[in-house]
Amino acid sequence: MVEVFGFLIIVLVWILIFFISGAINERKMLKSYKEKLITEYGSNNKREYKNEEFSHINAYYKKHKSGYYLDDITWNDLNMDDIYKQMDYAKSSAGDEYLYYLLRTPKTEMSDWTDYEDKVSYFMTHEKERVALQLALHKMGRTGKYSIYDYLDNLEGLGKRSSIKSIVADIILVASIILMFINLSWGLVIFFITLLFNVKEYLSKKGEIDPYITSFRYLFRVLDEVDELKKLKTPVIGHEIKELSALKERFANFMRFSYLLMSPGRMSGDMMEIGLDYVRMIFHLDIIKFNSMLEHVCAHKGEIDRMLTIIGHLDVLLCVGEYRTYLEEYSIPEYKAGAYQAEALYHPLLQQPVKNDVNVMKSMLITGSNASGKSTFLKTLALNAVLAQSIHTVCADSYIADYFRIYSSLTLKDNIFDGDSYYMAEIKSIKRIMDAYAKEGAPVLAFVDEVLRGTNTIERISASSVILQQMAGLNGFCFAATHDLELTEILKNYYENVHFEESIENNDIVFPYRLQKGKATSRNAIALLAIMGYDSAITNMARNQAQRFEINHKWEVLP
Repeated sequence: MVEVFGFLIIVLVWILIFFISGAINERKMLKSYKEKLITEYGSNNKREYKNEEFSHINAYYKKHKSGYYLDDITWNDLNMDDIYKQMDYAKSSAGDEYLYYLLRTPKTEMSDWTDYEDKVSYFMTHEKERVALQLALHKMGRTGKYSIYDYLDNLEGLGKRSSIKSIVADIILVASIILMFINLSWGLVIFFITLLFNVKEYLSKKGEIDPYITSFRYLFRVLDEVDELKKLKTPVIGHEIKELSALKERFANFMRFSYLLMSPGRMSGDMMEIGLDYVRMIFHLDIIKFNSMLEHVCAHKGEIDRMLTIIGHLDVLLCVGEYRTYLEEYSIPEYKAGAYQAEALYHPLLQQPVKNDVNVMKSMLITGSNASGKSTFLKTLALNAVLAQSIHTVCADSYIADYFRIYSSLTLKDNIFDGDSYYMAEIKSIKRIMDAYAKEGAPVLAFVDEVLRGTNTIERISASSVILQQMAGLNGFCFAATHDLELTEILKNYYENVHFEESIENNDIVFPYRLQKGKATSRNAIALLAIMGYDSAITNMARNQAQRFEINHKWEVLP
């Protein structure tokens, strides 16, 4: 007896050591993560995305988009996936998805940003409160391969499930036990028949519901997150926490007896859990609870969505503050009808960007040599408009502009799947911009690179001049880059001519990337051939051909 007692003490000591060790390791990991949040705040975002993880970042956006949003062409033209990854410091899936939604749906009407700015600024300047909120969001974590909205859709696809059959079988099972005291034979017969039926039904239904239980687990983490946020007692987000608390109260029935389905000890080998598993199998307790929880979730999807929205919004407030710290040089936009003006505007993906000032009075036609900076300038203008209207942050010393609907046609390709040539893809892309101008709404900010480059020179200049003229006369601004200097003269009454230029220094070409007034006066294509080592006979003949064309306005037949 003493030996057994001693053995039990040793087992208990080992269990105690195991739990204490686990608690210590967990505290160490939490402390290390907390230090990382402080020391790496505002540093380059090093998060790596798995393909399946990034594929559902747009789930919240797809559920909530309405009215104007950045279309796929504009999103891809502006490299917005890279911009998103640069600023995504979010700690939860709700934050990831809400940030994506904001970038895809820039505001297009005058808005009050005061409350937003107060909260972003607060967490930027209150490290203790910021870290506490980040830790709370980190505990909520991410959903993995799928969005919570994917899970909710799957649950809805199950339809309404009835527990009547299981409840009736349980009643018969209990009645058969009582019947044994009256008539043992009949009681045993009914008991074993019902027991076999229950086990068979359980194994069938359990296999159906197992893949859906993950969604409940994440929902529990969302509900637990509300309790974590309530502990913070941060007045600046008191309204959000109060609303979350009220929403959570509607899930009291959902959480009650959830242990029957969500027991964390299942599959652990624990003897009590094994015994409870047999009880579940016989009486279908977890299946009945699952059906009840399913009904509750389907009836309260709106409340779940609202909780995710609030949590995502809180996460993004921290995200924007950290992104501003990373940028170092940024400004808070101001809004003025019919304006687009900025000082020291730059592109955040460039390591050493050259900053330019703009004061847009009318649409702009941008000329310049290859690689001189035209396309980057277009993207810089468009991107900062998106940032101003989505996260209220711009990469500039100052920014004053209207609210715009932003469209671009910059980096098109042939579409072999739809059978579209480059030219067909191009005219479809430009047509969608012209259609946007025709619709009521905020002014359009349009960006086009090399209009109709996919066709011959005469028709390109003829058609593009008319298209650009139409765009310049509509509601908004158009910024177009071109190599066709003829357009600068044809459209001088409709577009302001600006350009980028280059210089040849020490047999090398140098680009300052500074925006200049007027049309381009230099060309570098032939000079680049010489710099790259082409035979001088080729470059000299090409240069002479170009000079003779400028004098005679016709091409000579080569000997």
